[in-house]
Amino acid sequence: MTGYLTASESVSDEGPVSLKIPNKEIANIFEEKVTMFFEKSMNRNVQKELISALWEKKDKKASELLSDLLWETISYNDYHENYYHAFITGIFAGQSYSVKSNQENGLGRTDIIIRDRKNRRAIIIETKKSKSKEQMEKSCMEGLEQIKEKEYIKGLDGYRTILYYGIAFYQKTALVICQVAE
Repeated sequence: MTGYLTASESVSDEGPVSLKIPNKEIANIFEEKVTMFFEKSMNRNVQKELISALWEKKDKKASELLSDLLWETISYNDYHENYYHAFITGIFAGQSYSVKSNQENGLGRTDIIIRDRKNRRAIIIETKKSKSKEQMEKSCMEGLEQIKEKEYIKGLDGYRTILYYGIAFYQKTALVICQVAE
């Protein structure tokens, strides 16, 4: 996979390095690979149940299902916010929704926007990696506050239902908190 990721800033010998996908062609390869991963490894019934729980604002059920999926699929090497972000995006990939990741909206970039044009409903998700299990609720609330402060709802005119989700991760555990846009 050499060349598929490049450093997004100057690299030092110490600490973590931020990586980026260098171009659209490579981004398309990654998207295709993530979609194939989910098609091969994920229990479709659990995937559909999780998506339904999110549309139905069932936070606790979504937290449980998402945590179960993490437990079954990820390694301790995957405990990074961008991995969790891609994981959530992959859950919706290949479904009948428009899924956008890191798209400019309002005053910033949303992590994930899912649009169900047929039913005129949308979900805005902000993912956060928590430093501890005890901080997960706080991380969710920070994500929800970011959605409001950065006005990520802009561009969703005409949608009847818009749900905001703060989703926090700590290792193989997820906490999902929903708010309905006013």
